[in-house]
Amino acid sequence: MEKIRVLIADDSIMYRKVLSEAVEGTGLADVKFVALNGRMAVDWIKPDSVDLILLDVFMPEMNGIEALKIIKKDYPGMDVIMISSDSAHSAELTMEALNNGAVDFILKPSNESHEKCVEIIKAQLQILFTQIKIRKYRNSSSNGSQTMGFQNIRKKEIEKSAVDIVDKFNASKFTRVDLILIASSTGGPSALEKVLHGFDADFNKPILVVQHMPPKFTKSLSDSLNRKCKLEVKEACENDLLQKGQIFIAPGGFHMLVKGEGPNVLIKTETTQYVNGVRPSADVLFSSAASLFEGKNILAVVLTGMGSDGKNGVIELKQKCNCYCITQSEKTCVVYGMPKSIYEAGLSDEVVDIENISKRIQEIVSGKGIRPN
Repeated sequence: MEKIRVLIADDSIMYRKVLSEAVEGTGLADVKFVALNGRMAVDWIKPDSVDLILLDVFMPEMNGIEALKIIKKDYPGMDVIMISSDSAHSAELTMEALNNGAVDFILKPSNESHEKCVEIIKAQLQILFTQIKIRKYRNSSSNGSQTMGFQNIRKKEIEKSAVDIVDKFNASKFTRVDLILIASSTGGPSALEKVLHGFDADFNKPILVVQHMPPKFTKSLSDSLNRKCKLEVKEACENDLLQKGQIFIAPGGFHMLVKGEGPNVLIKTETTQYVNGVRPSADVLFSSAASLFEGKNILAVVLTGMGSDGKNGVIELKQKCNCYCITQSEKTCVVYGMPKSIYEAGLSDEVVDIENISKRIQEIVSGKGIRPN
């Protein structure tokens, strides 16, 4: 398969070199052009000239956001990855970029050597490039995978240990939902907006979300979602009271857990070790919820993202709770990693396109959506 053709736009000489070396170092892509600002990048792009653009957020003459809007208008199929710093303002602009069609963002490493910066960015690009190549191949192949939306897939051939876990689900007892858990990573902000925006103002179930993001970015994400959704969305804080009809986003850099205090459920945050290489981790939240909500009905939703965070948590939820799990379809994922790990373990009860997940959640909450074995 041909290599991905990449355009790099960054006003920093050092980072143009870092990014170029990282791209070429993946072995999956070639740098076709390097621009000093957004204007130069926009002016250079022609139809079928490149497949992907690495676009710095802050640049003179035309910044990354302005350039992105023009690129996505003229070339809607073009993949764009933003290059960001860890400042609060950069986080806000990065969220704006994701809302305007950027696939994902990469954080510039701070206080690292040139070689270390290259290695850190190369590792992230390796995964993203692999997924982009898989997606392009799938889209061009007549044998591309088909969505299994709304189908019950518990009869899929899977390991016996996973079958034993899945078979504990009791559809007849799933007459109400006590808690909704959502996990996402790469491509998650856009996917979350599609899901959460679909809930009406009278939706009365508590929702906890783990989105893999660094500190400051989850605050920008929750603020952005809160402006667009009918339900209140906020970045979770220590000792927040879990309430119906409210959506809590795990804060970047912290694991989010739940703890019972009398009749109340409180949100707890902690900076214990990384799990699956991330913090917050879906496995940590899911495990915590499985213990506190033992025997109750849990609806787990796993969206686009790299890795397998959430799989062990879903196993524990299915062992301790009456858990129904929805996974996002491969064809609508930016990265089919987290949902794939759930599906291949036989833990997914439904595979659903992202556009239909909100509807499915509301159907299930209303008692109309579960299909028995």
